[in-house]
Amino acid sequence: MDNTIANAAAGLVDLERGTVNRKIFADPDIYREEIERIFARCWLYLAHDSQIPNAGDYVNVFMGEEPVLVCRDADGSIYAFINSCRHRGNKVCRADGGNAKSFQCPYHGWTYSVRGDLIGVPGHADLYSEELDRSKWGLPRVAQVDSYRGMIFATFDPEAPPLLEYLGDIRWGLDMLFEQGDLVAVPGIARWSMNVNWKFASDNAIGDMYHAFWSHRSAMLSGHGSANGQASLKSLQPSLNNGFTMVTKYGHGFNANFIDESTLDRASPLTAWRFDPAVRARLGSLRGRVNRANMLIWPNLFVNTGSREFMLRNPLGPAKMGIWKTILVDKNASPETQRMAVRASNRHFGPAGMFEQDDGENWDQSTLAAQSVVSQRYDLNYAMALGHGEVVEDGASPPRIDTLTNENAQLWMYRVWAEFMAAGSWPELRATIEQPRGTL
Repeated sequence: MDNTIANAAAGLVDLERGTVNRKIFADPDIYREEIERIFARCWLYLAHDSQIPNAGDYVNVFMGEEPVLVCRDADGSIYAFINSCRHRGNKVCRADGGNAKSFQCPYHGWTYSVRGDLIGVPGHADLYSEELDRSKWGLPRVAQVDSYRGMIFATFDPEAPPLLEYLGDIRWGLDMLFEQGDLVAVPGIARWSMNVNWKFASDNAIGDMYHAFWSHRSAMLSGHGSANGQASLKSLQPSLNNGFTMVTKYGHGFNANFIDESTLDRASPLTAWRFDPAVRARLGSLRGRVNRANMLIWPNLFVNTGSREFMLRNPLGPAKMGIWKTILVDKNASPETQRMAVRASNRHFGPAGMFEQDDGENWDQSTLAAQSVVSQRYDLNYAMALGHGEVVEDGASPPRIDTLTNENAQLWMYRVWAEFMAAGSWPELRATIEQPRGTL
């Protein structure tokens, strides 16, 4: 790791002025440090538990740029290891997912168990004279694997804090999704890519309601509604008081707008959960009023509680990002209601989603603008409501800001980005990272 580059990069975020230098979205050296200091350290989302229910089930995913196999062993344990043969580096599995007893590299036949152990080497006796210590040549395991409410996470860093500490208060937001029903992943993952810097997508996910009325206006005027039964251009109007914002210690956060009862389609099966007394009791008064929350699990997982989806935005370079979308449905809902939910989600976000087209074009243009020499002389402004984001601690939720449209969450995300870039290790980061309090 290059401390000089990383420390200089951290200085490109000016918290006093509320500005961010465009260089952080384009510089290849900064990008390499992000991979080291953020993606090789953070807990990253891998898959949902329902995608690998049985022994031998696996999914082929990425942690940042690293290809990773996530497998369930016969005893129910979950293992994650780098999908790269220790002989010449080929992927030992190229399928997106399935069920297997072992994985065999197609190049020379080295074979690995679902734990990643090397269990077969062609010519071990004759060609290697039985001198190859197979116990030392397994697929490198990810340091820690854990889950929260079916969401499987992993980190490459053995010094990273436990997952529950890392998620912290954002669990209150995730529960806003999982309390809606008995949610499972729809088979199959939609994959596509965009020519954008991953941070613009995270920046949008954590709390940008300012763009919605302008960017998504044409979609709403054409008759497109949200994926959870609410369809109103009014609901996208920039507003201070129609919702709230939350940020947490390690960079997670969201904004949530309140439901507009006058536009709620009460007859739709997609809104039935809102009237279930058990669900309402689990959610409580504040979360029960929420229409949808756009949520960022730092650094790169977008969670939408309205369309019930996970969208993992993996970095593929300073100006490219791969997106993997997983849709959740209530497994107790009728097949037709599940199909309705999937169709609604795909119309909203995804490679053909109406909102996704708007967002992707915006991020593309922002990324392109960050690459030019002269434009990099001019910072981006994240100062909306700077100094006015009063953190409310009233017991109704973890600390929150009782306004919907602001840039407090986005600037907080870049604060955390700078802290990760400046810290040399997890112990250093845990000792210095700030907890949101007072006024942002």
